[in-house]
Amino acid sequence: MADEQPESVLFTYLAPFVGVLLVAVGIGAAVPGGYALIQGDLAGCGNPSIAVESPEETAGQFGNTSAPNLARFQYEELSSAEQTAFTEAVDDPVGEAKVEGEFPHAAEFRNGSIVTYEGEQHYVTIVAEHPCYAAAPLQFPLGVFAIAFGTLAILSPPIYRKMVALEEQAG
Repeated sequence: MADEQPESVLFTYLAPFVGVLLVAVGIGAAVPGGYALIQGDLAGCGNPSIAVESPEETAGQFGNTSAPNLARFQYEELSSAEQTAFTEAVDDPVGEAKVEGEFPHAAEFRNGSIVTYEGEQHYVTIVAEHPCYAAAPLQFPLGVFAIAFGTLAILSPPIYRKMVALEEQAG
């Protein structure tokens, strides 16, 4: 047999191991970083959902007495985004809708409020906040770079063998 060169421990074992670690870290960074970029289009983050109870449910819950410690509003006092969400929730079979836009009465709705609409009282509260996920601006590109560099490190043994074979053919 011809002289066989021992394979480098660096390119055979260490580089692929570091490559696998880089790919794992890169996925861990790129996935949430990428989601943070597109979440507004997918989930409508930042737009809370309100629930509006029917006048019957409101009367059953609070009776004919005045509801203690609840803010009271006329429908006309609500912002246009609040009015739109309110009417959508009244028409919705579940009684919920997202508030998309200005929400000046959010604090009062969070604690529960009574809104008078067409002469009837409705109990209104926020049922879901839908917060936006925040990620560092470079999280996605650095994650993609780590995946690419890790993949190159994982493929280093075959690349190393190919380079050694080319060197032997040239020499």
